[in-house]
Amino acid sequence: MKHLLALLFLAPSVFAAPQAAAPAAAAPELSMLRLYDGGILWGQVTGHDAQTLHVLRLDNGGAVRLPWARLDPSLADELLAKYGYVDRSGDEVFVEADRLFLQDGTDVIGQIVNRTAGELWVKTAQRTFPVAMKQLRGAAVRVQAPALDIYTREELYQSELVRLDATSAQSLWDFSVYCERIYDFAHAVEQLEALAKLDPSFKTNEVANALTRNRGKAQNQSALDTLREIDQDRARGYFDRALAKIEAFVAANPSSGFVQDAQKKKASVEKAREQKLRERTSEAWIAWTSRLIAAKARDPQLTQEAAIEWLEEGLDKSLVDAVAGELTRSVSASITPELVTRFWKERAGGRWRRASYGQGTFLLGDAEARKGLNGSTTPESQAAPTSETESARRELEERLKRYVAAQETARAARAQTAEGEESENEKFWKEYGSTNRWQWMLAYHVEHSGDYQLRDPQFSNCPDCGGGGRREVLNAVGQANRGGQAGGSGGATGGRT
Repeated sequence: MKHLLALLFLAPSVFAAPQAAAPAAAAPELSMLRLYDGGILWGQVTGHDAQTLHVLRLDNGGAVRLPWARLDPSLADELLAKYGYVDRSGDEVFVEADRLFLQDGTDVIGQIVNRTAGELWVKTAQRTFPVAMKQLRGAAVRVQAPALDIYTREELYQSELVRLDATSAQSLWDFSVYCERIYDFAHAVEQLEALAKLDPSFKTNEVANALTRNRGKAQNQSALDTLREIDQDRARGYFDRALAKIEAFVAANPSSGFVQDAQKKKASVEKAREQKLRERTSEAWIAWTSRLIAAKARDPQLTQEAAIEWLEEGLDKSLVDAVAGELTRSVSASITPELVTRFWKERAGGRWRRASYGQGTFLLGDAEARKGLNGSTTPESQAAPTSETESARRELEERLKRYVAAQETARAARAQTAEGEESENEKFWKEYGSTNRWQWMLAYHVEHSGDYQLRDPQFSNCPDCGGGGRREVLNAVGQANRGGQAGGSGGATGGRT
């Protein structure tokens, strides 16, 4: 090294001063593109449009227009967003709001803006109104709600306008995206035009695409607002209102390009309505079964025989009518008793529930009460019916079996020890509290209605006599008295809805 340095110093004139090197041409940027089938494509992105990505292949130099669907979904989403092809208006703005549950089963979502001794004042985009405290079914809860349900479009625009920095391209871009998300397309166009003038080089492709998209939406503002309201009504469960808006929209705009969209939304609303009705039918049926039986059990004149007769012949119609009424009020007026019956029969299996005869098990009669004590009562598996006729025949046989069993139980309830005297069963039934009668009737309905899938019954000893059939009572001086006070055993059966 020293020798070379010496040469340089000793003979400087031999070397000419080096000229400044010309700047090297920028190497093309290569991209690794992940494909939908798991493959990799190396190449240079040369362009793009709404349908394809333009790529110059590294392996053979060929130019290819690659459909977005051929790319890995996550990469396609990333590039579509980068190049401005993603419609951000679908990402609607949400805000925190208050949800109030009312006594009639409905709810109110809005912003509580004032409280008085007897009322809550709630603001929505349409109005501010009072809700009486006595109408509430619990405390208000905080939820996320679409901003346009709580505030008007102008209120949302003005609240964000104060944060705008008109000298910043990024601020103008962010504000235009916000305006599009609140369906304020005219103001979105204003911000994008101001951005293009301020900095023509900022997100050139994205700004051009956003301008085209928002100008088109601004021309169809009314139609898009209606379609958005339909989506919100469907999401909130206001199916009849959504369908009414669709019918009105199609009637008022028969030649609109959005009629096909409205028809698609109609199919979506009808599907969501049926699904909700099916879910609520099962829930309401179980709830009303308990309510109706409890109300009947409170009748002081109700005998055991009358209770069984009502369970066999009167409960089903009352159930169908009650469930149809509730669903009409809370879901849709399109529900009918026939649909309630059909949805109940076609329901999917639910969770297991427990029903027990309690200390009134002996009221069933000895044979019925002991059924399943020494083995499974589950019927042997049968081959599936091969025709509708065979299926109907089997259903009729099961109904006849249940009817005969009910008649046997009713005859046992009518049995008397002597003419003009009440049987022990009737005496016990009268003294049985309404809650116990409700429990007994519910268990009887579960076991004999044929509407529930049953597990093997479970038995437990009577808590009074321990299963011995008699109770020991201590008198005042502490001597045991084995009076003939009969006890009973508790029987329970599980049912799945």
